Amino acid sequence: MQKFSRGREGAHMKLKEIAKKANVSISTVSRIINNQGNFSEETRRKVLEIANEHLTPGVTPSKLAGIPYQIAVIVPGHHDFFDNDPSTSADLNHLKEEFEAYGHHIHIVKHSPEGQSPAYKYVTEEKVDAALVFDPLVNDKLLEELERLGIPYLLTNGRTYKSGHNYIDYDNRKGAYEVIRYLHGLGHRKIGIIAGPKNHLVNVNRLDGCKDAFRDLKLPWLDSAVAMGAFDPSHGYEAVKQLMRQDPAITAIFTFNDIIAFGAVKGLAEMNIRIPGDVSLVGFDDVKLSEFMVPPLTTVRRFRYDISSLIVKVLVELIANKNISEVQISLKTELIERESCASVANRT
Repeated sequence: MQKFSRGREGAHMKLKEIAKKANVSISTVSRIINNQGNFSEETRRKVLEIANEHLTPGVTPSKLAGIPYQIAVIVPGHHDFFDNDPSTSADLNHLKEEFEAYGHHIHIVKHSPEGQSPAYKYVTEEKVDAALVFDPLVNDKLLEELERLGIPYLLTNGRTYKSGHNYIDYDNRKGAYEVIRYLHGLGHRKIGIIAGPKNHLVNVNRLDGCKDAFRDLKLPWLDSAVAMGAFDPSHGYEAVKQLMRQDPAITAIFTFNDIIAFGAVKGLAEMNIRIPGDVSLVGFDDVKLSEFMVPPLTTVRRFRYDISSLIVKVLVELIANKNISEVQISLKTELIERESCASVANRT
């Protein structure tokens, strides 16, 4: 795999040499070699003649250009990954559009840590230039395999805190921390948490943010006040009933995405528990429907359009630039206050 990437580095150096001799830009050289764009016959002939001088045996003009990279986007393999969370589908669509805008090819590969995961076979047998591990799992050996093969990779939508693991991600930990601090500022001391799957790093990151806030605010942490499950509305519906029956003194619920919150709204309504009159409710992700809920949902916003371009640019840099040893970029989140939360003192 390393030979494949180094070969492309050499190709990019030749592009530079050809551009200099032909007195044109590197992008003009790559487009002519790939038979793209509208150029004069004289410019096209000059570039191709110089390019042929630089070709080594077995190297075609398209290989010389080396422009499109093959990117594996590795996602969890369970069947409901795309169905239950529209924010996930939106994130992946934006990434796909961004990669394709730069001329790269992406292949979405499903992965499960149990059994024979298709992802292992794909990264081993295919000529993958880099991998984006989207929604990574806890203690996943796939990261070790990518490192063994010398394939550059980035984590997103969840991260480890280990040195050497590259990531570009929203600061889910701090985002969750700010939710607890906000609820505490409203006077809430009994806070229930409806979390996601325990083996997803994004869930661990948000849970760690909650624990950090509980510790700093000197609130007692109770595992019994945390309900873990899928990122889907049925989990929110069942979990909120479980938490409220278990402890009717709960005055606020924090759900780890807005889709869970939608289910929680239905569950609370069936129990005749008013939002925010009896219980305040907070989500995460700020999907478009959140502001149209009744009442509109307080949530954490992620600026998902910004991250896609950054991921593409950095991943390409990791492929081409062997001097980069580690990439760890955290993007900010923002708490969006709406009418689903109220001060404990002002509850009706």
